Amino acid sequence: MITMQTEQNYVLELSKTYSVKTDRMYQAWTSAEELAKWWGPEGYTTTIEKMEVEVGGEYKFAMNPPEGEAKVLVGRYEEVLQNEKLVFTWKWEDADNAFPETKVTVQFVDQDGSTEVKVTHEQLPSEEAAEGHNQGWSSSLEGSLKNYFA
Repeated sequence: MITMQTEQNYVLELSKTYSVKTDRMYQAWTSAEELAKWWGPEGYTTTIEKMEVEVGGEYKFAMNPPEGEAKVLVGRYEEVLQNEKLVFTWKWEDADNAFPETKVTVQFVDQDGSTEVKVTHEQLPSEEAAEGHNQGWSSSLEGSLKNYFA
Protein backbone atom coordinates (compact mmCIF):
# COMPACT_ATOMS: atom_id res chain seq x y z
CA MET A 1 0.00 0.00 0.00
CA ILE A 2 1.28 3.48 -0.88
CA THR A 3 0.16 6.53 1.05
CA MET A 4 1.16 10.16 0.71
CA GLN A 5 2.13 11.83 3.99
CA THR A 6 3.05 15.11 2.29
CA GLU A 7 3.69 15.96 -1.33
CA GLN A 8 7.34 14.94 -0.98
CA ASN A 9 6.84 12.04 1.42
CA TYR A 10 5.29 8.88 0.04
CA VAL A 11 5.15 5.81 2.30
CA LEU A 12 5.16 2.23 1.04
CA GLU A 13 3.96 -0.58 3.30
CA LEU A 14 4.16 -4.29 2.52
CA SER A 15 3.90 -7.49 4.54
CA LYS A 16 4.38 -11.18 3.86
CA THR A 17 4.31 -14.21 6.16
CA TYR A 18 6.86 -17.01 5.80
CA SER A 19 6.91 -20.49 7.34
CA VAL A 20 10.19 -19.90 9.17
CA LYS A 21 10.95 -18.93 12.74
CA THR A 22 11.67 -15.30 13.56
CA ASP A 23 15.32 -15.86 14.50
CA ARG A 24 15.96 -17.62 11.18
CA MET A 25 14.29 -14.79 9.23
CA TYR A 26 16.25 -12.16 11.16
CA GLN A 27 19.47 -13.99 10.30
CA ALA A 28 18.57 -13.91 6.58
CA TRP A 29 18.41 -10.09 6.85
CA THR A 30 21.49 -9.58 9.04
CA SER A 31 24.07 -12.09 7.76
CA ALA A 32 25.94 -10.73 4.72
CA GLU A 33 26.45 -14.27 3.43
CA GLU A 34 22.73 -15.04 3.59
CA LEU A 35 21.51 -11.64 2.40
CA ALA A 36 23.65 -11.92 -0.75
CA LYS A 37 21.76 -15.11 -1.67
CA TRP A 38 18.34 -13.45 -1.90
CA TRP A 39 18.48 -9.61 -1.75
CA GLY A 40 16.91 -7.75 -4.63
CA PRO A 41 14.18 -8.32 -7.16
CA GLU A 42 13.99 -11.70 -8.86
CA GLY A 43 16.78 -12.18 -11.38
CA TYR A 44 19.18 -9.81 -9.60
CA THR A 45 22.40 -10.86 -7.91
CA THR A 46 23.78 -8.80 -5.05
CA THR A 47 27.33 -8.21 -3.88
CA ILE A 48 27.64 -7.08 -0.28
CA GLU A 49 30.50 -4.59 -0.19
CA LYS A 50 29.93 -3.51 3.42
CA MET A 51 27.42 -4.60 6.08
CA GLU A 52 27.83 -3.52 9.72
CA VAL A 53 24.56 -4.50 11.39
CA GLU A 54 24.75 -2.28 14.48
CA VAL A 55 23.40 1.15 15.34
CA GLY A 56 25.41 3.61 13.25
CA GLY A 57 26.87 0.81 11.13
CA GLU A 58 27.00 1.30 7.37
CA TYR A 59 26.11 -0.90 4.45
CA LYS A 60 26.79 -0.88 0.72
CA PHE A 61 25.15 -3.34 -1.68
CA ALA A 62 25.71 -3.61 -5.42
CA MET A 63 22.52 -4.95 -6.99
CA ASN A 64 23.18 -6.43 -10.42
CA PRO A 65 20.24 -6.76 -12.81
CA PRO A 66 20.23 -9.55 -15.43
CA GLU A 67 21.25 -6.89 -17.96
CA GLY A 68 22.65 -3.42 -17.46
CA GLU A 69 24.62 -1.59 -14.82
CA ALA A 70 24.67 -2.39 -11.14
CA LYS A 71 22.54 -0.26 -8.84
CA VAL A 72 24.47 0.62 -5.68
CA LEU A 73 22.56 1.07 -2.44
CA VAL A 74 24.11 2.69 0.64
CA GLY A 75 22.90 3.56 4.11
CA ARG A 76 23.35 3.14 7.82
CA TYR A 77 21.51 1.22 10.50
CA GLU A 78 19.56 3.43 12.91
CA GLU A 79 17.89 0.76 15.02
CA VAL A 80 18.74 -2.91 15.48
CA LEU A 81 16.53 -5.04 17.74
CA GLN A 82 17.51 -8.70 17.43
CA ASN A 83 14.72 -10.84 15.97
CA GLU A 84 12.32 -7.86 16.11
CA LYS A 85 13.24 -4.87 13.98
CA LEU A 86 15.75 -3.18 11.67
CA VAL A 87 15.61 0.50 10.75
CA PHE A 88 18.02 1.78 8.13
CA THR A 89 18.51 4.67 5.75
CA TRP A 90 18.35 3.98 2.01
CA LYS A 91 20.10 5.94 -0.72
CA TRP A 92 20.87 5.08 -4.31
CA GLU A 93 24.47 5.95 -5.04
CA ASP A 94 24.73 7.48 -8.48
CA ALA A 95 26.64 10.14 -10.33
CA ASP A 96 24.32 13.06 -9.55
CA ASN A 97 22.96 11.84 -6.20
CA ALA A 98 19.48 13.00 -7.26
CA PHE A 99 17.63 10.39 -5.20
CA PRO A 100 17.19 11.55 -1.59
CA GLU A 101 17.95 9.49 1.47
CA THR A 102 14.85 7.55 2.58
CA LYS A 103 14.11 5.29 5.54
CA VAL A 104 13.18 1.60 5.75
CA THR A 105 11.75 -0.20 8.78
CA VAL A 106 11.59 -3.99 8.74
CA GLN A 107 9.64 -5.68 11.53
CA PHE A 108 9.76 -9.41 12.25
CA VAL A 109 6.54 -10.54 13.93
CA ASP A 110 6.27 -14.07 15.35
CA GLN A 111 3.11 -15.82 14.15
CA ASP A 112 3.19 -19.13 16.06
CA GLY A 113 6.40 -20.38 14.46
CA SER A 114 6.02 -18.44 11.23
CA THR A 115 7.25 -14.88 10.69
CA GLU A 116 5.38 -11.92 9.30
CA VAL A 117 7.82 -9.48 7.69
CA LYS A 118 6.50 -5.92 7.60
CA VAL A 119 8.41 -3.45 5.43
CA THR A 120 7.73 0.28 5.65
CA HIS A 121 9.69 2.46 3.21
CA GLU A 122 9.11 6.15 3.89
CA GLN A 123 10.25 9.57 2.70
CA LEU A 124 9.99 8.50 -0.94
CA PRO A 125 10.05 11.68 -3.06
CA SER A 126 7.30 10.91 -5.58
CA GLU A 127 4.52 8.54 -6.49
CA GLU A 128 6.72 7.25 -9.32
CA ALA A 129 9.53 6.47 -6.85
CA ALA A 130 7.04 4.77 -4.52
CA GLU A 131 5.67 2.64 -7.39
CA GLY A 132 9.17 1.66 -8.51
CA HIS A 133 10.16 0.65 -4.99
CA ASN A 134 6.84 -1.19 -4.58
CA GLN A 135 7.74 -3.32 -7.60
CA GLY A 136 11.25 -3.97 -6.29
CA TRP A 137 10.18 -4.80 -2.73
CA SER A 138 7.26 -6.95 -3.94
CA SER A 139 9.54 -8.96 -6.22
CA SER A 140 12.08 -9.32 -3.40
CA LEU A 141 9.54 -10.43 -0.78
CA GLU A 142 7.19 -12.47 -2.98
CA GLY A 143 9.94 -13.95 -5.15
CA SER A 144 13.56 -13.81 -4.01
CA LEU A 145 13.09 -14.18 -0.24
CA LYS A 146 10.23 -16.66 -0.60
CA ASN A 147 12.35 -18.77 -2.97
CA TYR A 148 15.34 -18.55 -0.61
CA PHE A 149 13.33 -20.37 2.06
CA ALA A 150 11.66 -22.82 -0.36
